[in-house]
Amino acid sequence: MQPSTQPEKTEKSEETKPAEPTTPKKDRWAFVHEVEKLPGGEYVLDCLQCGLCAGTCPTRFAMDYSPIQIMKMIQMGMREEVLSSSTIWVCSSCYSCYSRCPRGVDITTLMMSLRNLAIKEKVAVKKEVKPKFHKTFYEVVKKYGRMHEPEILIKILKKSDLNELYRNAKFGWRLWRKGRLQIRPTKISNHAEILAILEKTAKEEAQ
Repeated sequence: MQPSTQPEKTEKSEETKPAEPTTPKKDRWAFVHEVEKLPGGEYVLDCLQCGLCAGTCPTRFAMDYSPIQIMKMIQMGMREEVLSSSTIWVCSSCYSCYSRCPRGVDITTLMMSLRNLAIKEKVAVKKEVKPKFHKTFYEVVKKYGRMHEPEILIKILKKSDLNELYRNAKFGWRLWRKGRLQIRPTKISNHAEILAILEKTAKEEAQ
C-alpha cells in the first residue's frame, strides 16, 4: 500500500493543506521529464515507495512532506506543491536516504536541484530565510572561493529584529575572541579555478 501524499502531522511541523493530484496528465509528465534531467532525478521513476528515506531522515519532523511523499508528488506531476514545500529547504544533505535507498535514487542531490529550480522559478516559500541563505552562500563562495560567515550573516539577518542582531553580535564576539571567526574575508589561492567551475555549472544548467 502506497503512503498518502498528505503530510503527517507532528508537533513541530507546520500545518499544510492536503495536496490534491489535479495536475493534467500532459503537465504531469512534463514535470517528471524535467526532474529526470536534474542532477539526482535520473531515477525518480524507480522509487518503490518503500519508506526507507522517510524513516531515515533526521529532519523529517520539520518538513511539511516527507521525502517519500515528495518523490510520489513528483511522479504525480505536482510541480507547484513540490517547489513550494519546506521539505526541499529543510533537507540537511546528510545523504542518509541515498545510502539506504534500494534503487539508488539520489534524493539528497535531487533536493539540492529542486532548491535551485525553485530559486530560478522564483517560487514563493514559507520560510524566506532558507532561499536567501542559499543564494547568499553561493554569492560569497563565488566572491572569495570560500565561506565568510560574518558577511553571510549580515546579508540574511532581519535588520529590524534587534534581539536577533544582539544575540548574533554577542555570539560573534565570543567566537572572534577565541580566534574562531575571521572578520576580514580572504580569497583562496586558486579562486580562478572555483570561478571556472561555477561558470561551467551555470552554463550546463542553462542548456
